[in-house]
Order: sequence, then structure tokens, then C-alpha cells
Amino acid sequence: MSRPSIAVIGAGAVGLSVARSLSAAGAEVTVFERTRIGAGTSSATFAWVNSNGKSPASYHELNLAGMREHEQLQRTSPTEAQWYLQTGTFEWTTKPEVEQRLQTRVQRLTDAGYPVRKITADELRARIPELRVHPRSSEIVHFPSEGYVVPSVLLARLWSEARAHGAELRAPVDVVDLTEDRGGVTLELSTGESWRGDFAVSATGRWSEAVMKALGQQFAMIDPDLPNKFACGFLGWTDPQYVQLSSNLITPEMNVRPDGGGRLLLQTPDLDHRADPAYQADPAALIGEEMLRRLNRLFDGTAAARIEKLKVGQRARPADGLPAVGFATEAERVYLVATHSGITLAPLLGRLVSGELLTGTRSPLLADYAPGRLVGKTIADFPKFATLHFPAAQ
Repeated sequence: MSRPSIAVIGAGAVGLSVARSLSAAGAEVTVFERTRIGAGTSSATFAWVNSNGKSPASYHELNLAGMREHEQLQRTSPTEAQWYLQTGTFEWTTKPEVEQRLQTRVQRLTDAGYPVRKITADELRARIPELRVHPRSSEIVHFPSEGYVVPSVLLARLWSEARAHGAELRAPVDVVDLTEDRGGVTLELSTGESWRGDFAVSATGRWSEAVMKALGQQFAMIDPDLPNKFACGFLGWTDPQYVQLSSNLITPEMNVRPDGGGRLLLQTPDLDHRADPAYQADPAALIGEEMLRRLNRLFDGTAAARIEKLKVGQRARPADGLPAVGFATEAERVYLVATHSGITLAPLLGRLVSGELLTGTRSPLLADYAPGRLVGKTIADFPKFATLHFPAAQ
């Protein structure tokens, strides 16, 4: 039997995970990327690996499996590189209404067996001596099984294995059109070439709606190109700081995690209503200045900190906030993967998508997430979910 030829459109974390699993299983894989590896959301993300408050239950289970997949992939790494850091997350608040929601979430997670413990401010300061905890703060909740990813190192791992199994990368090249029939799929490329093969996997993230339009289908996603706090958010990178932080912090004013070399990655969800992807964010302007004020309130010794880089991250969010994973059309030649929580889910989705394409067996973990529920619809059809935010307001 000949090897199936499969195009993967998009070289972010999801696309390279799919390419890695498919090529390892014997498929002939070509990855098409418009610019460069990781140029989309994979390079502008807080990269928090978790299943913290993910609902419904099937989505919680999917993210739990994603966490385990990261652990397994890191544990079996043949190289010295560490890209998954299972450092845990600490969360607290100063607002009574937020504290009530946090306690409700903690109880639900505890009942589900998710690792949770409560600690005091003194215990946390023993771990992070520079930390300032406001005296009106709630109990601090620790989620020890969570962590974060260094996206560039993860992408290097995924691509090195895909390439070792024979996958080819075509970049920079844009897929300007795609058509399908019962016998296969054809991609029209910006180079003037055509590619013909058995299947195509769209792992284009926030561009998934455009791919579906090329197939003549409407697909309901939140528009990440508009000023929209549900699809866009600020990310700020500091210069090196004298702060002994190794974990994720979800604090009353900002989310913080380490980003190598003493740098800190900052996220301020309550300011995201100002995020506009059409404009390059200025680190020295309003948002950067406010991030630094909050950082100084959170940590001793950060009065001289600088924001080296400020980005507007654009999230890939289907209209109901949940993944869309599966064949997108009746011909079953174009397979769509569009999801929030892409960093948590990427390695797992790579394996599950490969299994379905090559064996015809769909994982029960994907049972609730066929794209059909979003096809032929717009964001206006999902008013209940249009303002949905997950914990930490991501």
C-alpha cells in the first residue's frame, strides 16, 4: 500500500505536532507555512499548560490528556532541551466576587481529583522572597501539576522529529486556494504551483475561518483581527529581573511567569479591551507603563524594570470557545484543527489527528468536538459564548 500524501497547512505548535505524528506513522507529509515556523499565535502566547476550570467535563478531560502528553513527550526526549516546565501555578485575588468564583472552581477541581492545595502568603514568600502579597488577599491556591512551555524549544523538538521522519517544509509559501473531491485535495500555492494529495490538515489557528471560506463554507470564529479582548491580549516581556520566580502566578493585577534569563512574561487581562492587532504596541506608552507599575507593586526590586517587548497576542477561538477537530466537509479530504488552549493540546492533538487520518479511528476524547456544529454559522449564532473567558481571563 502506498504511503498517504498529506499536506499540513500551518507550522505552529498544532501543525508541527500533526506533522510529527503523521510522518512518524509513515505518511508522506508536506508542511506549508506562509512565513516561518511559529510565526502565528505559537510565538505570542502565555503558554500556560493546564486544565484549570476548563468546561464542560469533556473539555477538562481533553486538557488533562494534553497535560499528560506533554509530560510523556518531555520525559522521553532524546535531547537535552527542556521545553515543558512543570512548575505549578499559584493563584489569588483581592476581590470578594472573584474569590467566590475561585473557591467554587477549586471545589469543582478537587471533586474531580485535580491536584489542588492551599498555602499561606508566608509559605509562598519563602519560595519567592521578592513577592509582595496584598494584606486583603484571599487564600493562595496552588495547582502543582500545571506548568508552562517554552514555545520555540517545543517547536524545535516537534520539527526535528517530523523532519527526521521525512516531512518536508515549504516556507515561505502561502496556500491561496484549496479544493477537494472524493479522490483527494488540491492546494494552489503563491508560487504558482499546485500540490495534489490524499488529505490536507488545516492547522492555521486564527486563519481557520478563511480556509473554510475557500471551501465555500461559513465557519463561526471570534475575529482576532478586530480590537476584541476575547480574542486579543497584551503580552509584555521585561528585561532581566532579580526575582526568584519559577512558576506561573495568577495575581489580582496581572499574570506572570519566567521567560528565561531572568526575564518575566507579563499579562494584564483587564487591559485587553485596549488591544488592537492593527497597531504595534509601544512598550514605553500607556500599557507598558501600567504593566511596570503593577510589576513594582508585586515584586521588590523591580522599580528600574523595563518592558523590552510588547505584543498583541491573537487567539484562535471558535465561537463557542471549544475545539473544532475533524473533517470539515462532506468529501472528508480536508481535516480542520482550530482550538483555544492550543499549547496545552498540541502534542495530544497531533497523535489523535494522525490516528484518525491513518486508521479511520476517532478518539472518544474528540467525540464532542466535530467542526460541524460551527459550519454554516457565524459568531452571532453563539451569543451565550461571545464573552466567554476561562480562568485567568485568557
